[in-house]
Amino acid sequence: MKEELVAKNPETLERVDRINNCYDYATGRNEALKSIARSELELFIDEAIKEIDLLEQVAERDQGKFDLPREIAENIGTVWVFSGPGSYFEPKKEDRYKNYPWANWMDRKRLNHATRLIRKITERLSGQNFKAPLSEIISAKRKIKEAILNYGPRVIYNGTPIENETVAKVLSEEGVIIPTEKVDIIEQDIKNTLDQITTILPEKFEKEKEIALVSHAPHLMRILRIINKYQPFPKGTKIRLFPLSTPMEGREEYAKMEISGALYYTYITQNATKQPYPYEISCTPEKITDSIKN
Repeated sequence: MKEELVAKNPETLERVDRINNCYDYATGRNEALKSIARSELELFIDEAIKEIDLLEQVAERDQGKFDLPREIAENIGTVWVFSGPGSYFEPKKEDRYKNYPWANWMDRKRLNHATRLIRKITERLSGQNFKAPLSEIISAKRKIKEAILNYGPRVIYNGTPIENETVAKVLSEEGVIIPTEKVDIIEQDIKNTLDQITTILPEKFEKEKEIALVSHAPHLMRILRIINKYQPFPKGTKIRLFPLSTPMEGREEYAKMEISGALYYTYITQNATKQPYPYEISCTPEKITDSIKN
């Protein structure tokens, strides 16, 4: 490893260990990566780890008080939800995550996080207060649904056929606050994240508006590099990330998996770029961003 990464304190030691662990994991899964200079891959891994750490920190903050200023809310035209392990009704499905308990219910969590975001955007733009006592919850949900129809952003979800069918079923259930008229479920042959990004149609996005991306923190790191390669929307479209935090017991494992995937797409298949597509994160104060980047 380069001299500038030589450990001088415990934090640096931990950082070097994380980089080495990611390198070993990625090259163990894809031998072809060993043909790339180790120093280059380590620099990529280091940047990816810093991005994921920032996204995890913001996600943890947003799990508590989720404040969305009006100026941000009014700029979001589309919420793009990436499908994940499990489904809305099942904790897991037959995929590579089925043996990782920390990945259970990820798809449902992403959909719920997107719903929370959409509700907050609608609350800001409509000027309405959606809080209601339990005794009025049914009428309150009807009120929220109507407000989202009139003021809320569009929603895009594009998963596998089974994932899409599940979301369509959820939307049809009584008490769901997201109107079906607001949701575009892309019915294409989707097998992975690359398929999700390359099948998005530009006309689904509102010009001059931001796209809010919803997924778990490590996944967003990889998504941004695939998006930067294909840019499947109008030139100059702005992206704002609304990450979910990874359960602590799976945080390092999931980061390694996504960094390995990003390395493979970038250096082997050329389906991603070294740098991410430009982005903003939630409503992150500059001091949080700077504390991670430094």
